[in-house]
Amino acid sequence: MTILITGATGLIGRALTQILVDAGLRPRVTTRRPHRALEMFDSRVAAFEWHPRTEPLPAPALDGVERVIHLMGEPLYGPLTRAKRARIVASRRVGTKRLVEALGRTRVHLIAASSTAVYGHGEGLPLTETTAVQRPKDKLALALLGCEEAADHLRENGSIVTLVRLGPVIAPGAFPEPLRDLFDRRVTWRKAHPEAVIPAIDHVDAVALLTWLAQSRPLPGPIHAVAPEPLRSADLMQLLTQASPRRGRAGLPRWILRRQVGVLADFVHSRQRVVPQRALDSGFVFSRPDPLESVRATLARHAAAETPRRSLGAVLQRISP
Repeated sequence: MTILITGATGLIGRALTQILVDAGLRPRVTTRRPHRALEMFDSRVAAFEWHPRTEPLPAPALDGVERVIHLMGEPLYGPLTRAKRARIVASRRVGTKRLVEALGRTRVHLIAASSTAVYGHGEGLPLTETTAVQRPKDKLALALLGCEEAADHLRENGSIVTLVRLGPVIAPGAFPEPLRDLFDRRVTWRKAHPEAVIPAIDHVDAVALLTWLAQSRPLPGPIHAVAPEPLRSADLMQLLTQASPRRGRAGLPRWILRRQVGVLADFVHSRQRVVPQRALDSGFVFSRPDPLESVRATLARHAAAETPRRSLGAVLQRISP
């Protein structure tokens, strides 16, 4: 089976590509920096340079391809400046559009990464994959929904399209790092509603789910890539409070928090649970179903990595004149 991966050097793409390579496949990857992909995977991948904002996808990358895993896109988290918002929209909308145009009449199984943010962040009954998506008012959510609609156009040529709606991915360098950084700066979010829940997923399960979709019988339509158990916002705040040595934090209102951490500000206030019903019904087994434990483990790894630096700092402070 010939697989093409866009965004293969990103957080999820890197681990996914490695698994496929270890399984004996030689996936094709598109990246803005092919030398980086070759440094990671040597000649075990076929790397194609692609700058989706300025050029079409190279035709040789699609020759004989059966499955495409589309992960390329600017991360949603981090300070949501006007420039950052523009990069998110352009990288996802333009990249998806060019990919669909390049595929043309080629029939493939397209697995496209999206986000649970397409639902908005309100309250109500739990959301499953059968829940209709209401047209969002938020520009960022609207852009994400537009990417899904662009990918869905590929069904017109007989292709199968799977839309993987990812929640915040728990991993070092990802979630909840932007929020932990706020706590270290003596800032937090204003206390959320007791029922506020975050549809997070451990990095290991996110990669495993995408690998399973790439290698198993195709599942058309949306798939929720979230843990079976929701992460309560109050529990996350408690963990971050315990992990940070500083006290006396100011609680930021949601609109200011959004400028600091992007859509994470909406996730920590959302009261709507997202359920991975199709993954569970189809037999996928989550190895880390409780995101609270995953966050705890990630914070512990961060603390262990920080301890030598703090110890060195203390020594230097004692010996300085």
